[in-house]
Amino acid sequence: MLPEEAKVKDLCELGKLQELPSSDGCFVCGQDNPSGLHIRFFTDGEVAYGEYVPPDGYQGYEGNLHGGILSTLLDEIMAKALAAQGITVVTGKLELRFRQAAPTGEKLLIKGWVKSQKAGSYKAAGEITGEEGQVLVEAEGLFFPRDHQELVN
Repeated sequence: MLPEEAKVKDLCELGKLQELPSSDGCFVCGQDNPSGLHIRFFTDGEVAYGEYVPPDGYQGYEGNLHGGILSTLLDEIMAKALAAQGITVVTGKLELRFRQAAPTGEKLLIKGWVKSQKAGSYKAAGEITGEEGQVLVEAEGLFFPRDHQELVN
């Protein structure tokens, strides 16, 4: 689990955890985007982490976070896992498996990692877990370097 805010700073100072840069206008990580989620992401060099407490305004069914927001969170964390390795990517394909409803108003841990590289593309995986550690959603994605001109079908 991502350490508490006070511990994040300590771990960053010790070089064990590093905050990943945000992109100003990004819906997920952009700190200056007035309608964004404002999530800060961190890495230990291999895995990207984030935490998010979704408001009720992002629900699908009452009390449950909308699947589109869950998909967005997983897309972002997998891209951040690649960014942690100095690779800027665009998404080619996402595959999600919804295991349990994700509640609004409760802290969610978002985690992503790189699985493999092959022929100019990357596979990454991610998951969102609840406060008790239960896996709510799993994802796998195919990503291409940002300067890649055509996405492969």
